[in-house]
Amino acid sequence: MKREPIVAGKFYQERPEQLRKQLKDCFEHKLGVRNEVSASTGRLLGLISPHAGYMFSGPVASHAFARLRDEKPLPRTLILFGPKHTHHGARFSVSAADSWKTPLGSLEVDQTLCRRLVAGVSALESDNDAHLYEHSLEVQLPFVQYCLDTMPKIVPIAFAYASFEEIEAVAVAIGKVLADEPSGSFCFVCSSDFSHDTPRNEAYRLDAEVIEKITSLDARGFYDLVVGEDRSVCGLMPISVALVLLQHQKARARLLKYATSMDVMEHERGVGYAAIVFEATG
Repeated sequence: MKREPIVAGKFYQERPEQLRKQLKDCFEHKLGVRNEVSASTGRLLGLISPHAGYMFSGPVASHAFARLRDEKPLPRTLILFGPKHTHHGARFSVSAADSWKTPLGSLEVDQTLCRRLVAGVSALESDNDAHLYEHSLEVQLPFVQYCLDTMPKIVPIAFAYASFEEIEAVAVAIGKVLADEPSGSFCFVCSSDFSHDTPRNEAYRLDAEVIEKITSLDARGFYDLVVGEDRSVCGLMPISVALVLLQHQKARARLLKYATSMDVMEHERGVGYAAIVFEATG
């Protein structure tokens, strides 16, 4: 089964030539990575990228994917962690599709790793329904296809809301499965926007507090801040999973870029976006 795109023509351009131009414009935007060089401080373990319409979040996303583009050697598999914005399908869902299609082609799903994760993590289910109408992972894929010459396989996983204890247990179980994968063979891509419906200055302040928890690799502190103060970080679950996975590794996090939709187009209240990378320190 091939997972068909559901937000092409909405979140990003539907025609291949127009989509390539749109992606190029994201990189060359005043908020995009342009010709900046993001010096690597270690092997890339993962990244956080936004998932709004490219007009608004694409320039910030370009910073994260430029870092992926520069990784040598490239990971063979991208493990995509995304939130569930719908109630369809399993709570913790590994895509059962053979491939995911975008206007730029198809990316093959790493079926072997998917099967290993479902077998080794009791909370994970092989399921397509959770992904049918979910945009958070789909919007990452054209960036991958635009940036990379050699296409990695993908493992799309969607996470519903859960307590910290439950999501921590899921993350620990995922980590045990991934521990048997060759070093450097994969990295994760967490899909998240940050503050929503917030004035610009307030968004910068609130999101800086959240980002500090992320860059400190403080999984519990991040979760408690977002939940305890009702912060509108839709990638709460995928980011929590990533932070738990990294807690027992030699890793550091770096913020590459933060901006808001209000920096792209003037309006009173909007959404915050961050590009963050996680790299090995040893």
